[in-house]
Amino acid sequence: MVEDPYSDLAERYDWMQFSNPLRDEFFRRLFENHNVTTVLDCACGTGSDLILFNSFGCDVHGADLSEAMLAQARKKLSEVNLNIPLRNTNFCDLAEHFRSNFDAVVCLSNAINEPLQDAETLQALCNMKSVLRDGGILVFDQGQTDATMKKPPRFDPIVNERDYSRLFVIDYLKNQMEVHMFDFIHTESERDFKHNSFRIRIRLKDSWDLILREAEFTKIDYFGDWQFTPYDKEHSRRLIAVVHK
Repeated sequence: MVEDPYSDLAERYDWMQFSNPLRDEFFRRLFENHNVTTVLDCACGTGSDLILFNSFGCDVHGADLSEAMLAQARKKLSEVNLNIPLRNTNFCDLAEHFRSNFDAVVCLSNAINEPLQDAETLQALCNMKSVLRDGGILVFDQGQTDATMKKPPRFDPIVNERDYSRLFVIDYLKNQMEVHMFDFIHTESERDFKHNSFRIRIRLKDSWDLILREAEFTKIDYFGDWQFTPYDKEHSRRLIAVVHK
């Protein structure tokens, strides 16, 4: 049995969840513009985006490789009385589990970069494509951009709240980054410290162009923020890809 990489993190994962009205509006407008009514979130994590997309009136399905993350998603969905189908599967294997032709497949918050090898990334993209209807869209995003990677951060304080703090310490290894996540709990009744680490692939716009073409996607729109600003290699602080089948 493959070890769940998020088993020790799932209950704390939402420390990184922040309200972002611009992001919410981006997806509302995007789905409206592309007539999206059915959505597969293929790396749904704890389920926050499932709730968002459901609020648009979409028929939503979720998938994730981590059963621990899906357990948190089920808990979150039950709290708002939503019954959204969830499946425990890697997004490299979507074609084995989903036969529906979705209007949109989303893979958000850097999850697209969890495969470290080109062959695995290509397999994931082809699987995402296979469950899209003709004319459907694949959406993914990441914080690594051509601009930010000119002077990539070594330390990144993500959260600093009254009861807990989170610090990323990042090592750069050629075309990968190893992220060490340090969580500090400092409530009135508890003092504790947690450490998790994971690797993600560093892939910027030109690299995405190449592998998306290899997956036989022909139309790709890149944005540099949640306001539909076109991606700019010199200035953009986020890379958002909307890939058309």
